[in-house]
Amino acid sequence: MRMLGDSRIRTLGVAAVVAFALLLAFRQLGGHGMYSSHGAYRAQVDAFLAGRLALTPAPEGLAHDLAWTPTGVQQVWGLGVPLWQTPFELGARAVGQEGFPDRIAMALWLALVFLVLLRALGARKGEPWWIGAGSVLITALLPAFITILRGRLGVYEEAAIYSYGAAMILLGGLVLLGHRPTRSRYLLLLLVAGLTGLIRPTVWFYGLSTAIVGSIIYIQSYGRRALPHLALGFAMFAVGGAALYVTNTERFGSGAEFGHRLNIHSLPGNIVATRFSYPFERVGWVEAGVELLGSLVDRPETAAKRDFYAKGLHAGQSDEARWREYYFTTYSWPYVPLVLAGLALGVRAWRRSRRERSDSDWCARWLLPWAVLGALPLFVFYLHSPSVSSRYQLDLGPAVAALLLIAWREGATWVTARGRGALAFAILVGLWATAVVTSKTRGRVKADPTDRETALATSWALSRPATVPRAMPASYQLGDPWIASQTQPRPHGLYLNGIGWDAATGRVPPATHFFVSDPKFLELDVESATGAPIDWRTEVRVAPGISHFHLASVETTARGAHLRFESVLPVNPGLHVLFIAFGPDTELDRSQSDVILKKIRWRD
Repeated sequence: MRMLGDSRIRTLGVAAVVAFALLLAFRQLGGHGMYSSHGAYRAQVDAFLAGRLALTPAPEGLAHDLAWTPTGVQQVWGLGVPLWQTPFELGARAVGQEGFPDRIAMALWLALVFLVLLRALGARKGEPWWIGAGSVLITALLPAFITILRGRLGVYEEAAIYSYGAAMILLGGLVLLGHRPTRSRYLLLLLVAGLTGLIRPTVWFYGLSTAIVGSIIYIQSYGRRALPHLALGFAMFAVGGAALYVTNTERFGSGAEFGHRLNIHSLPGNIVATRFSYPFERVGWVEAGVELLGSLVDRPETAAKRDFYAKGLHAGQSDEARWREYYFTTYSWPYVPLVLAGLALGVRAWRRSRRERSDSDWCARWLLPWAVLGALPLFVFYLHSPSVSSRYQLDLGPAVAALLLIAWREGATWVTARGRGALAFAILVGLWATAVVTSKTRGRVKADPTDRETALATSWALSRPATVPRAMPASYQLGDPWIASQTQPRPHGLYLNGIGWDAATGRVPPATHFFVSDPKFLELDVESATGAPIDWRTEVRVAPGISHFHLASVETTARGAHLRFESVLPVNPGLHVLFIAFGPDTELDRSQSDVILKKIRWRD
């Protein structure tokens, strides 16, 4: 028993050393700073400790990609990471030191991930050490994961890092359950699987896959005796989903909303796509599949073009407008045969007779359905999603790692039986190193990571902002001082209010947003900038949050039209954000639409 305890302590020590060494080596942690330059997660922790989910009830706390809701300012990157950080912040405040270093919290998370993987995939009894070492290398240090760690880390990248780590904890937990399917391991695994959606909704699919495959393993081990535990396990799994649904409802008004139809920014094409419609959702399945596969393996991040709507970034790219952001390497063409090998070997393992199954067969048999069930819904979603990015592609990383793991364990076992195991490990390390060295990562800035004083100021600006007194008008008109500009992004404390509305010409971008108070209706005076006819009934649309206003009337004027929109449902009093799209969605990639907006009014 003592030797077993010593072994676990050594494994924990190795995991912690590797985690901190990675962040130190990649300059994500050190004497120059231990805090993320963004403040969203820290502000959420601050809000938790103040007893609320909203970062602040004041609109002055809004910043890029945050959302304004009836409950206040909300961040859209999930509650899971702040929940992880909160106990550390509580400890720091208990000793009078507000602001626990969030990069240390990240290192501790990575240490937990590595600990689970070392225990699950490290060399087992009678197995050569290099099989376990290679297994850990593939999963814990997947080249795409290493690449994102090497670059500048904003809140988007941190969300992806924590998400990949959560999926690896599930993978390791599933392997541990397979080796020793105890009741406590099963119940703990399903509880964790259900909670992973709080980190990022895409991880929940790996959680569901874990719950399904883990339950099958448990049933095969205990038969009918497992049924009461299965009921309890799925109840515990449902707890996480229920927590996500309830908090989404409280924060964004719907359990199925994660804030991405409410967040505020200056990207008009994204507003059109996420609030209204976009041309890529109408693309055929074959065209969408070719685009997605090409974006995954054809290295679009190396293209010289950096525009979000650029053409010719990779093989198979569709001509339809779509927001695309490729800025670090995820996968490449050599992954294709390796992933296919993992799929084929996993299928072969299922077809073997029960008496021929080895330990490596076990991994192949259960990791295959885990990977497929977890990644297939994500793959289908990203076929027609309004946007695609390198960090979104990392969502498929856990499945890629699982399939590579199958190929490695099956291949290494076969090679080891012929006395060449060490050579196989050397080849694996060489391939891994080549993938890491040849990858492109996001450019770094000196401000990331940052020091404690700067970090606290950044997060307090979101959770404890200085408020601005204002008396809201009932309308805005062309040239109104309430409208934002490049030099005045927060007129009267309202972030990016009416951004893109050109004060000189009156032209508006494909979409913008306006802050309005106590809206009873919405009236717009619009004109055609080119003189060409515009179908006002279809080319101007209004969304107050996750619902839509309907067009109640169109009155033709000398040069355009007077449009009146009304809400089907009652609108609660208070400050609201109205998102308005102008022009057809096929032109969402333009900087300006062909619409001139003269005036907007929402109250008499």
